[in-house]
Amino acid sequence: GLREKISLFLSDHPNSILPSSLWAGLNTFITSENIGDATSATHKVCDTQGERMESELSMIRYIIWAIPSIGFIGTVRGIGEALSQAHIAVEGDIAGMTASLGVAFNSTFVALVISILLMFFLHQLQLVQDRLVLNTKDYCDKNLLSLLNT
Repeated sequence: GLREKISLFLSDHPNSILPSSLWAGLNTFITSENIGDATSATHKVCDTQGERMESELSMIRYIIWAIPSIGFIGTVRGIGEALSQAHIAVEGDIAGMTASLGVAFNSTFVALVISILLMFFLHQLQLVQDRLVLNTKDYCDKNLLSLLNT
């Protein structure tokens, strides 16, 4: 019947937040006949899925964190190369030194711009994920739990 169809769908889509939440709420209500327990079950599934989505972003967060560090390595390298040409600059030829300093400052600039852009997109992705969890809780409360309450 319906339970088997829902169970089959969930086995094919284990990370689908809405069907999993509805199923948890419905199963809990069937066993306990308590709306509060069903609400807790739907919210627990939503929270668990939200935490899963959050943890999946950890590597992206690390990469975004590392980008300014990589830029800083380029900055140190460029300044080091510029300093190694200081004796040439003292003689009047500052072209090599200024080119190395350009590399140093460009490394910092590029890394910071990339980091800012990626952080923006990461925050947008987190916003979408948070809205998904909240909208799923709201949907469960308005549609499933209100039907069970009647």
